[in-house]
Amino acid sequence: IQGLGLRDFERQADMARMNRYRYERVQAQLTQHDCAAALLMGSVNVRYATGTRFAQVFNMRSPFRAVFIPTEGRGVLFDWEGYSMHALPDTIGERRDARVSSYWYAGTRSEDVAVAWAREIADLVAELGGENRRVALDIAEPHVTLALEKAGLEVIPGDALIERAAAIKSEDELFCMAITAAIAESGLAKIREELRPGLTEQQLWAHLHFVNAQAGGEWIEYRLAASGGRTNPWGQETSDKIIRAGELFGVDTGMIGPFGYGADISRTFHCKPGRPTSEQKRLYRAAVENLAYNINMIESGLGFEELSKKSWPTPEEFEARAYTVVSHGLGMGDAWPAIPHPQFWDELGYDGVLEENMVITIESCIGREDGLECVKLEEMVVVKPGGCQLLSTFPFEEDLLD
Repeated sequence: IQGLGLRDFERQADMARMNRYRYERVQAQLTQHDCAAALLMGSVNVRYATGTRFAQVFNMRSPFRAVFIPTEGRGVLFDWEGYSMHALPDTIGERRDARVSSYWYAGTRSEDVAVAWAREIADLVAELGGENRRVALDIAEPHVTLALEKAGLEVIPGDALIERAAAIKSEDELFCMAITAAIAESGLAKIREELRPGLTEQQLWAHLHFVNAQAGGEWIEYRLAASGGRTNPWGQETSDKIIRAGELFGVDTGMIGPFGYGADISRTFHCKPGRPTSEQKRLYRAAVENLAYNINMIESGLGFEELSKKSWPTPEEFEARAYTVVSHGLGMGDAWPAIPHPQFWDELGYDGVLEENMVITIESCIGREDGLECVKLEEMVVVKPGGCQLLSTFPFEEDLLD
């Protein structure tokens, strides 16, 4: 990984083929939901559908890029004027200047901009012919949605369509995800190598950022790295707390690597010198058992409810600190589906089955509500017939298992 660059990765994956696969997956969902087109404004969804990017994180706060995708034919990419340097994929037939209606940019003209853009979208729908005016919209400010409806379009939620489209990965996508997983594991190796008393959580966690950026990765989705008592409960964001000898240090990579694909791997380490306590080893062994049990269940055709209700039976002492889900999807970040623990199925569960070439994570967080620390572990797997394939291969800690 450290000796390769993005061009080396691109030579091993057919990027044009991957873009076409994703675009066609979106169009298949549009057909299934009887839509004339989709209008995607979410930066991750635009990336998925077009293979292009610019200012991804900024677009999450204030969308200024969008793509119009008809059920059949090539799409229209709306890009901010002056920032359209990337080449268009063959699925996109035209590039137009974006209509930026966010208040920071358009100010009191926001609604006027939205109305003008809505007319433009309505014209694109009319050009498709037919009477279908149904458009799937993922993320938009209220005045954009209202303007589209006033322009005579029927707007339906589009996020579900994109989540379902993106759930089944092509071989090119799986290759890209394996690259991100390898980069994440390189970051984990650096963290384990540098772990020592006296560093702050942030100083240690920064190695993950550096390794990811150096390899062409893009950003970190969440700041989850903690030590000692801050591992319990899990989910406290990394801080300037100083790490002490004998403490556990847990990290969830939660990162976006090259080509926009995520890696979500968690590991917990022991800060030397000294040996782990018997309680630290007990928690760690339970977390490894939790992962192995649930991974052994995974195969295509397994229902979400069955996965939830037959998952590792969490001992009562660990229930209060168990992770929020048994498993969740992964693609260009955390994704559908989310599988709750069995006690929450009636409240949070929904229908569905695991399908071949879905990528999901298996989660484990083990600790007592009245205990000092938690152990957080997580693996990435590809769903296959009769089993699954591990995308994460970072070894467990021998000193915490003996």
